Amino acid sequence: MTRKGEFVLRQLADEYILIPYGTTTEKMNRVLTLSETAAFIYEQTGDAASEEEIARRLGEAYDMPAEDVQEDVNAVLQTLQNCGVLECA
Repeated sequence: MTRKGEFVLRQLADEYILIPYGTTTEKMNRVLTLSETAAFIYEQTGDAASEEEIARRLGEAYDMPAEDVQEDVNAVLQTLQNCGVLECA
């Protein structure tokens, strides 16, 4: 999976906001509000090799087995793909 377009991730209080910029604003003129977990997952898409690697990192961050968070990782990645933020390689 790869990031699609130009986005900046900002934290406002307890929320994370994914804001398009540059030419991406021509295609997407809305911001996305992410949970802390979804923001963590998005950040990992910059250098993680796979969904499994992201689940491993999330599990380590929250002291949980990767198997327990894999389904959540898959759901967040699918949502980000549906929103046009990610694309499958």
